[in-house]
Amino acid sequence: MITFEVSEIIRTKKAQYCRFVDTKQWDGLSRLILPDAKFIFFGVDGGILHEFDSLQTWIELTAATLDGAHTSHRVSNSELTLLSKGQVAAIWAMEDYLLLRAKDGNPAQTMRGYGHYHEIWKQWDSDWFLAKLELTRTILEFKAAARSN
Repeated sequence: MITFEVSEIIRTKKAQYCRFVDTKQWDGLSRLILPDAKFIFFGVDGGILHEFDSLQTWIELTAATLDGAHTSHRVSNSELTLLSKGQVAAIWAMEDYLLLRAKDGNPAQTMRGYGHYHEIWKQWDSDWFLAKLELTRTILEFKAAARSN
């Protein structure tokens, strides 16, 4: 069974993950994740939207995509399962809201999404790090951003 201490470490780090993305603290975000972590993002239809085998590549694309954007990421309803000594599976319900600025000829838009993160966290030395992240979307909506005065 997973200990309370381990579950709280992972929950805290997932909360930091959301905050670091929203505040664009890429160095802080990088410290939560193993360098060879895997990332797979699925659309509502189950097809793969993006896939990365490198933390650095994922961080660079995420930073470029969110440049000038305002975001809010939320996770809840954590399900943590001990897979083996030093390895925990986590599932989180998620919601994100993004205000994306106009760029590269694309108009400003909003994105609201819901779904679930499916993750593997691994212990390395005496700490825990994200090793694999799969985001499955159940709802993903894009709308033209309202004009502000």
